[in-house]
Amino acid sequence: MTNSAAPDSALAKLLAFYSPLIAEIHPDAERLRARTHAWAQQFDLGAGSTRLTTMLAQTGADFTAHALPHAPGEIAQAFSDYNAWAWFPSEFAGSGRPTSDVVASLARWERTFRSPNSWPDATAPADIAIRDVCLRLRSLLTPVQWERFAAGQCQWLYHMAWEASLLEQGATLSVNDFLAMRIGSGGASAAAAFMDAAEGIELSEQQWLRPAVRAAAEASMLASVLDNDRYSYLRERDLPVKKLSLFDAIRHDHPDYTFEQAVIKAVAIRDRMMALYLQLRGELLAGGDDDLGRYLTGLDRMASGNINFAMTTGRYLLPDSPHTVTRVDKPSDPSTTPLPYPTIAWWWGTASHGDS
Repeated sequence: MTNSAAPDSALAKLLAFYSPLIAEIHPDAERLRARTHAWAQQFDLGAGSTRLTTMLAQTGADFTAHALPHAPGEIAQAFSDYNAWAWFPSEFAGSGRPTSDVVASLARWERTFRSPNSWPDATAPADIAIRDVCLRLRSLLTPVQWERFAAGQCQWLYHMAWEASLLEQGATLSVNDFLAMRIGSGGASAAAAFMDAAEGIELSEQQWLRPAVRAAAEASMLASVLDNDRYSYLRERDLPVKKLSLFDAIRHDHPDYTFEQAVIKAVAIRDRMMALYLQLRGELLAGGDDDLGRYLTGLDRMASGNINFAMTTGRYLLPDSPHTVTRVDKPSDPSTTPLPYPTIAWWWGTASHGDS
């Protein structure tokens, strides 16, 4: 069975998301959208395509409003503009361009995070736009907040280069290989790197480096990446450039699986990540550290808001599809045992105060 022939029962499972976390929306959501649209037009973010410019602006603003509802004032606006830009390299890396071109651009943007004024005479819209927003964010954030934010984005760009090279090779991945790659290319670390600035904190290095804190951030944000892959499926399944997917990785490990069985397995993997996050979150909150509590609250809102984002943004809504994103109260797999994938299995060892 081809993906395009996936039965309705599989798609219903694909778009039902387990999340008991509270969702919020930024109080200035409409203002963020209007100003980000003006910013994207100013820099011609779609490189001549009015439709692409509008899509990038709306997607960036909608994601910010749902995923970063606590971000204050001009920081929220700068993040909204940045997120409009961030969907551009995501589109670019998966466009089928030669990997050498993709890597050259990603590396140039990575250096812009490290040194925003590296190319003051740049003419490409994406180069000019990222320079502008990096300079604004660096002026608005504390040095610690900026360094953590920039480091997360650089890791994301590097892993997108990895994904592009795998696509060019026509690689087939195991589930472990897919998760190792996708946690970076999907932006799990990049998303967690917003938290200090969005929540107005500087999490101490002692807390930042705790294995349980890192595991909680990775589990919640990789679950969100897999959520994105699920609600992106209907839009992306018929694109000329085929993306690497968890469904294909599962069928690589289990060649006898149907697509529907792969969906059930993928949802179970994601739900066990979310369940572990909730366990780690509860244990970490019991410690009573205020900044850590606000950091975890930020992760909560991003993971939950990412689902609401899928329900509302035009990028993922398909008017001709009868399938809609829904929330469910219980995980599809209640197991609390570690997932059998070495790249993430260590997360479970940090639970029950395993890092203390």
